[in-house]
Amino acid sequence: MNDPLVSVIIPTHNHGQYIGEAIESLLTQTYSHWELVVVDDGSTDNTSEVVAAFADPRITYLSEPHRGVRRLAETLNIGLRGTSGELVTMLGSDDRWPSYRLEKQVPVFRDSRVVLCFGRGVLIDSSGQVLSEIPAPSFVTPVMNRPVGSILGTLLLSNWLPQYTVLILRSALEGIGGYQQPEGLLAEDYPTHVMLALQGEFHYLDLQLGFYRMHPHQQTRMHKLEMTRRDVVWVMEFFQGLDPATRALMGLTKERLARALTDKLHNAYFEEGRRMLLRGDARGARKQFLTALRLGNPSTKVKAVVGFLCGLLGMDVEGLARLAGRPRFR
Repeated sequence: MNDPLVSVIIPTHNHGQYIGEAIESLLTQTYSHWELVVVDDGSTDNTSEVVAAFADPRITYLSEPHRGVRRLAETLNIGLRGTSGELVTMLGSDDRWPSYRLEKQVPVFRDSRVVLCFGRGVLIDSSGQVLSEIPAPSFVTPVMNRPVGSILGTLLLSNWLPQYTVLILRSALEGIGGYQQPEGLLAEDYPTHVMLALQGEFHYLDLQLGFYRMHPHQQTRMHKLEMTRRDVVWVMEFFQGLDPATRALMGLTKERLARALTDKLHNAYFEEGRRMLLRGDARGARKQFLTALRLGNPSTKVKAVVGFLCGLLGMDVEGLARLAGRPRFR
């Protein structure tokens, strides 16, 4: 795999404001052997005109009826079937990449054991200004998931892998049936990464490989609490469906996973409160913070108290997050 073709899929819906910047970040890649398919999920804005302005033969535009976020995997798999590269990645239509991304990631796949490569992620705001970097968890090492399946212990506890930095081996992705989105889930990245963890090794590059845009109409911000509720149910069902040997390899018990998922759900009420404050809904935010205070573990309770006071006094919780060294949402 000396110079493999990289297939890039952009699913989009009414992102005419941002998609040009996303495509520009692909055009400026120092690795040029790529193809792009834009799958337009029923946009009613100027998305098609923005894409048409890029006169590059490597770019294909597909117009599809609107399916929505609950059928995002279907949209992505339409793009997957319309491409042929040995490596596959999704580029969010409101995100962007550093110019060196593909050049750094592609050589990793010379090791035939690797099925997924990822790196550090960066949060940007609606105007493209950097908010904060998402640090890699302390347990991340260059080579992960060796032996295959061992990474599931951390992945099921937390969806820590930044999708917007991920590059995937096509044969492995097709081996699980393409992008996955079990019924009821609001996103495809988590189940896809979890299932790929049974296919081969993962490789981490200690580089900024993707810029994830935070803006008011972002689907993950609008549905975060619902996403967490559904993820929690699916993760436990997936764990219970694993064979005993894989469970033993993970070093994770059902009881520990259940406690972690409960904490994750309770913390999601706090995160929802932060997002409500950003939308100007201080009353709704205080309600979420109180729920987190009532249900959460000690760490979540402390954050919930801070959030509630910020909502009550009109203080900036994101400014406090910055002072605490935490990723900001604004």
